[in-house]
Amino acid sequence: MNAREIEYMITYQIGALQAIAHAASTKVTHVKPHGALNNMAHVDRDIATAIARGIRAADVDLIFVANACSEMVAAGHAAGLRVAEEACIDRTYADSGLMTSRTLDNAIIRDPDVAVRQVMSFIEEQAIITLSGKRLPSRIRTFCIHGDEPTAVALAGKVREELARRGVDVLPLTEMTF
Repeated sequence: MNAREIEYMITYQIGALQAIAHAASTKVTHVKPHGALNNMAHVDRDIATAIARGIRAADVDLIFVANACSEMVAAGHAAGLRVAEEACIDRTYADSGLMTSRTLDNAIIRDPDVAVRQVMSFIEEQAIITLSGKRLPSRIRTFCIHGDEPTAVALAGKVREELARRGVDVLPLTEMTF
């Protein structure tokens, strides 16, 4: 798909989701690209811009959940959207800011204590810390965990418990300032 087709697809899909949400007496508050599109938009400014334009066309008040350190962050801000930079608690990062490929042994974090350390480093450093130790500054606002991993529930529980223990407020995106 070219950038214009991606933009229209995003707007169309958001519109459909908004109609479904309305029928269920609820509201769509944020949007997050997923899978291959998300990975491409991480590094491709044209795709990231198309996504941001598509979100803006559907509803300028939607929060754009974008990979920390990605082209989507810049595109979202340029489009006048609120952008919630996201980091994954269960994945490691390459120096490019991309998640480490799942084909590598060290790509997935399955140990709850390691996940807690990573999340706390995201919060304290306001940065992604890569496997090599490189610091990539980012205003991380939200976290992702991959539900297809059997350790997801344990990791999420341990991270949530540690955030509470340390007095870190966990808020819905709609209550955050951007």
